[in-house]
Amino acid sequence: MNILLAAATSVALVLSGGGGRGAYQIGVWKALNELGIEISGVYGTSVGAINGALIALGDFEFAERSWLDVTFEDVMDIPESVKKVITGRFTDLSIPEAIDAAKQLISEGGIDITPLREKVKSLLPEEKIRTSKVHYGLVAYSLSELKPYMLYIEEIPKGMLADYILSSANFPLFKREEIKGRLFVDGGVYSNIPVKMAIEKGYENIIVVDIGTIGIADILEYIRIFSNQGRILYLRPREHFGTVLTFDQEVSRKYLTEGYLDTLSHFGKLFGESYYISDRKDLIKELFTQMGQMERDIAGSLLGVQLPLNLSAQTQYEQYILPRLRLETLSPFAEPEVVCRKLLEDLAKFLKVERLKIYTSYDLLEAIVHASTPSGFLDTIIYKTRYRRVLDFLIFLYKNSRVHHSERIIQ
Repeated sequence: MNILLAAATSVALVLSGGGGRGAYQIGVWKALNELGIEISGVYGTSVGAINGALIALGDFEFAERSWLDVTFEDVMDIPESVKKVITGRFTDLSIPEAIDAAKQLISEGGIDITPLREKVKSLLPEEKIRTSKVHYGLVAYSLSELKPYMLYIEEIPKGMLADYILSSANFPLFKREEIKGRLFVDGGVYSNIPVKMAIEKGYENIIVVDIGTIGIADILEYIRIFSNQGRILYLRPREHFGTVLTFDQEVSRKYLTEGYLDTLSHFGKLFGESYYISDRKDLIKELFTQMGQMERDIAGSLLGVQLPLNLSAQTQYEQYILPRLRLETLSPFAEPEVVCRKLLEDLAKFLKVERLKIYTSYDLLEAIVHASTPSGFLDTIIYKTRYRRVLDFLIFLYKNSRVHHSERIIQ
């Protein structure tokens, strides 16, 4: 799949809605650029329609800056109490305040997004999008007609692109967007991942970036995606930050980074389920076999393994250390490098090591060694009963292997 996409001359990008998670899609675009995958068409719903327009403009730095500069106030104009309600910060409100905020939302017919309207019009010059070499389309849904609109750029009346983008991005809590007497709601209520638009334009190589929920018509789209995995690449965030209505610079930065790293992982440039590791080596074997007999004996005892002294370091590892690591990671049939990576990832996740960066296997081990031990009662119990033995083993390898000392000298 990745080889086919990398070699394809015509690739379409399909972007779902997902509000404040949208920076993820720009991170994906950054990685695709670095991988040399050129996008010929982009079709989106809601924030995917906004990002699609940014991608059609072709300026990644501008798109990235737009996301990193955006604040909550750039999207909507609401009192602080209403902001706390829609961002899930209920504990910051008293019950009467929460009730008043809900009443205000209802009485005003939704949230005023005048700031977003002005921002879209200033950020997305219509003529540049119409003349872009990247074909563009969006999805909107007319409440007045109970009818979806899947519109390509050539079908959108001139001078009204911003209006239709805002219609596509009309989140259900927002005041309804009106075009020529018709009221529109977020296109995601009908189709949040408009794969159909790319297929209708003849694209066989499609990348779907799904950051949101499922629309009415999306069951069919998912069937298309997972029955055509040779031609359709499906990307979704490993982790979410905030809510769909969280517009915050730090959250946007995390999504940008995650989108970039997830894409590199999907294309085989990085490895790992939770972390992003640049090599596929069995670092534990490398460290263990570089130690002397006495150190290996101590390492084995820390892991609860008694090592026969008459065996080579490699045989000790393969016949005694690796089976114990397979047991610790519940990976009885995985390749040794996979067992090593899984152990490092499990420990890093438990110790809350920073996730959104690229590590070598050695870098991740070093981060694990320098992470503080858990302080919470439950975490401490889990640490003592589940992780202490393997962590002591890895710390000993890190501190006593020749690889460690030689790398320090080089640095």
